[in-house]
Amino acid sequence: MNCTGRIWCGFLMGAGIILLSQCSPYAGKNLLNFFFDGVPETDTADVNLADLEETSIDSMGPTEELLALEMPSHMVHYPYEERECASCHNELSLGTMVEPQPGLCYICHEDFSTVYNYLHGPVAGGYCTSCHDPHMSESGKLLRLTGDDLCFNCHREVSVLQNEMHEGLEGMFCTDCHNPHGGEDKYIFQ
Repeated sequence: MNCTGRIWCGFLMGAGIILLSQCSPYAGKNLLNFFFDGVPETDTADVNLADLEETSIDSMGPTEELLALEMPSHMVHYPYEERECASCHNELSLGTMVEPQPGLCYICHEDFSTVYNYLHGPVAGGYCTSCHDPHMSESGKLLRLTGDDLCFNCHREVSVLQNEMHEGLEGMFCTDCHNPHGGEDKYIFQ
């Protein structure tokens, strides 16, 4: 390899190391934007994870609840907030996890297969991140969607509402009756 080739190779390796060392979803995109045309700008590059705090509405009084509802808050997964990427991600193999789901999640969280006789499909299949964002969410419990929107992302709303068991339940949420992780019968009632 000639001298110019070595310089370019070193430059690309250095850029790759910088890119891979970034744990923020925005930092890598901004670095790519610096080097390549066509990578869209991100308006959230100035998000500081240390400024985002988990808020429990259960622990607030009525006035604090109203203030919390008016101000958007973010829930941040602890390892992501602490930039402990290697807690979940294999540093030696890009894109792989230290263990597949749900075992990865059960390292820190309760194993629902030891708690319930019947598991909700995504839980049984180990698809925790179908419902929960592994990094950050505007919704409590790091949910990707809120309320029945999360349920109707997989379950057909028309079919659910046509079921005679669901007649007269307007204004209720699916989770008012059903546990999203599992239960003692196949309908995963709470």
